Amino acid sequence: MRPGASLSHVSQYNENAVIHALRVLGPTSQTDIAAQTGLSIPAVSSIVRNLRHLGYLTELRTESVGRGRPRVIVDLEPTANYAVGLHIDPAIMSAVVLDLRGQVVLDGTSESIDPNDPSSSLDEAANLINQLVDASGIDRTRLLGACAAVPGPLDDRTGSITDTVWLPGWAGIAIGEALTRRLGTTVPVVKDTFAAVTGEAWVRGGSMIDSTVVFVYLGTGTGLGLSLNGEPVRGASGNAGEIGRMLVSLGREELRGMDNDPFILVQEAHEQGILASPPPTRWELRQLEEQFRELCRLALDGNTPAEAILRNAGRRIAEMVVMTAEVFDADTVVYGGPNWVHVRPFYEDAAIAALARPSARGPHPVEVLSTAMGTEVGAIGAACAVLDARFVPRLPSRR
Repeated sequence: MRPGASLSHVSQYNENAVIHALRVLGPTSQTDIAAQTGLSIPAVSSIVRNLRHLGYLTELRTESVGRGRPRVIVDLEPTANYAVGLHIDPAIMSAVVLDLRGQVVLDGTSESIDPNDPSSSLDEAANLINQLVDASGIDRTRLLGACAAVPGPLDDRTGSITDTVWLPGWAGIAIGEALTRRLGTTVPVVKDTFAAVTGEAWVRGGSMIDSTVVFVYLGTGTGLGLSLNGEPVRGASGNAGEIGRMLVSLGREELRGMDNDPFILVQEAHEQGILASPPPTRWELRQLEEQFRELCRLALDGNTPAEAILRNAGRRIAEMVVMTAEVFDADTVVYGGPNWVHVRPFYEDAAIAALARPSARGPHPVEVLSTAMGTEVGAIGAACAVLDARFVPRLPSRR
């Protein structure tokens, strides 16, 4: 629970506490909101009245409760605000416009991303965002802002990628500053795994909002998003969730923990003669994506060597997830990312089995879920980071 604070200088906090309660409870009454937030019913009544006036809440119906006054059931108004999210992936850029509930109003993608020419790629990103906002028909005065999600490692101070084999020409480029100039609004930059775990809580709502979550992000690379009691974890440098060293202990040291990534799995498939087409280089990302999906299709069709490659990768990732879940005492593990839909048949059972083993924590169940965001985890999560920064109740002293 995130309690309210009965102090005049934190009225915004208390308004956010009410919005937060509605995200947890769904449509509900002022009495239930008061119980959830710890605020008095008169305080909640005043806040609800103001939020309705501002357009954030809508009255759905009244419910009779015996001889007392009927209860007024209120809920969030999804059109009150919107946010834009951009995901810069080595192979594709995707963008979304979300409403206040985290539902996609409009989305789009562009393959015009050049690993060695960030300037033209960012021009394309800005064009994609402007086209989506225009086509969505939303009231621009209700647009809160935009956020970009990028693969790590990230320089949190400058909003730049510091080191990546996938986008070599982007190292040190201040992505947030460049997008801010192009769009005319401040664009923060976050790591894609941070965006993913933030988005999962916002889109799914309910008990997920205050859970301790490990989000397993499966894309061109593999990473973790972490949320502790409902608070997404950025880490000291914005790079929480880097797992290369952990995977080294579970794989082959000479690969530096990358032997669960699609490039290495496709390489292994070629070494075993499973894939017929010429092996892609690390920078031929579209060919890599096509061949990785072909590997998954072969495994699903019963190709035993192909299935073994993927199941071994799934078991290594499951062991990494168990370690992380135990360190953070997580109650939920979510798998997602662009490749999750392809590897789910080979990874999911391994995760469930690994997390069901006896633990020093005792009989504490860990739920394994598939993401509620579909394949656009990065873009949706980035937009949700805008909503999270504005509406999650946090006192000013907290980051």
